[in-house]
Amino acid sequence: MAYLIQPDYVQYFCTCGQIKPITNLYFCRHCLKVRCGFCICHEVDSHYCANCLENMPSSEARLKKNRCSSCFDCPSCFHTLSTRATYAPARQDPAAGDAKVENKQPKKMYYLSCFNCRWTSRDVGIPDQPVASGGWPERTNPFANRFGQLLEYFKAIAQQEKQDKLDKERKKYAIRGKYITLTDKTGLTGAMARTTAGLPSSESSSSAIANFVPSQAKEEVEELPEDYHTKEVNLKLITTMPQRLASPEWQAQLVSRLQPIARPLSVKRSQRCRRCDHNLTKPEYNPGSIKFKIELLAYYHVPEVKIISFETIKPGCTTELLLKLTNPTAHEMQISIIQPDEVPEVEEKEEPKSIEKSLEKSLNLEKDTSWRQVIERKPLLPTTIKLHKPELSFTLAQRDDAAEYDDDSHHETNDIILWRKSNKLALRLKVTTDEEAKVGSPAVAILALQYSYRNTVPPTANSPQTRDHVLYTTVAIHLGTVTQ
Repeated sequence: MAYLIQPDYVQYFCTCGQIKPITNLYFCRHCLKVRCGFCICHEVDSHYCANCLENMPSSEARLKKNRCSSCFDCPSCFHTLSTRATYAPARQDPAAGDAKVENKQPKKMYYLSCFNCRWTSRDVGIPDQPVASGGWPERTNPFANRFGQLLEYFKAIAQQEKQDKLDKERKKYAIRGKYITLTDKTGLTGAMARTTAGLPSSESSSSAIANFVPSQAKEEVEELPEDYHTKEVNLKLITTMPQRLASPEWQAQLVSRLQPIARPLSVKRSQRCRRCDHNLTKPEYNPGSIKFKIELLAYYHVPEVKIISFETIKPGCTTELLLKLTNPTAHEMQISIIQPDEVPEVEEKEEPKSIEKSLEKSLNLEKDTSWRQVIERKPLLPTTIKLHKPELSFTLAQRDDAAEYDDDSHHETNDIILWRKSNKLALRLKVTTDEEAKVGSPAVAILALQYSYRNTVPPTANSPQTRDHVLYTTVAIHLGTVTQ
């Protein structure tokens, strides 16, 4: 497992300028761009409990405050609590004496126990329950009503400010005889648009603001006990800061007042490209499945670069670098190594706006389209190490899973190509270090790959009709530090 903690020596440049390993990048087959975690939009598909694998819709998860009702975490060590069974002693009737027993058979009862720190629900006085799951009492916060009033008040203020801003923009760009949005043309009022989008009306927002009672500070504050500064403190009886922050509604000060923490729900999320709004990853709905319906990772579409070996990097010296290229696709790939400055800049065209999208934008007042803006930045490339570009293009065969078990490799006599094996290729490249490079500075070699890609997505009206494309990617290879 040592490879899991090793640093990433080969990193790829995203279109936004971020440098990430190929396992952390995505590839959009519609706009043919490499995307990182900052260039995609994350959407929640389903909520589920990671312990019992119970799946629930978003509305139910919102009502339960994104907590599972049957699974709990230990408030002391945050380990998952287990349900233990015990038998309650039979109750006796005091009027009839010891001879008459009300229940001859003992009743099975359940309590929560932690296998890690040995904390139990009996330690804090929680009575045993006759049901294994779903019967544990829930505490109600005495300030729940006040929290609800504050939440409604701030929601109303945010809705009112957004509506005022929208009205100002409409008045600013209003032109006589022309319609700005479809709501103006069809006569759809703002109230009907809010009702269609499922938003609260303006009357309810104004009433929530008018009926709100602000908080008032008290002039008299309860005094501290006399022995507050002289009383001896036992740290074993006082909760720690992580234990208090685990339940922010209560924040128990004593260990004897800790309560089981309902386990937070996990989510399955899908990811979309911010530019073209197509899915990059989409998991299965079943929480017990780890498969994906759509999984467009860059690892399966972009040629992979690995370091075989390299010599010591010294200022003003030319050294050799051995790399291995892999074709992960199911089609042949033509690869050429070029300088990073030779990568052409391609301007992305905006998609034409359809009537359906304009209508959706006019009806949904809460929709924010700022997440579609992908800022493309050209990466800052170091100039201490220069790569000698080979005047040769390579052809890599398609990926073949059965060829992984074949030990035969074809060795070539070329000075650049060392050997070939299935969809893999080993290269010998030369890099020259600048004479002014400081000793101890990081040695990073930058190269660009020009490769052919065959798109298997069916063409649409907005996408290009051609299947074969020539794409570019920039790779940063970390070769340690510059030595003497």
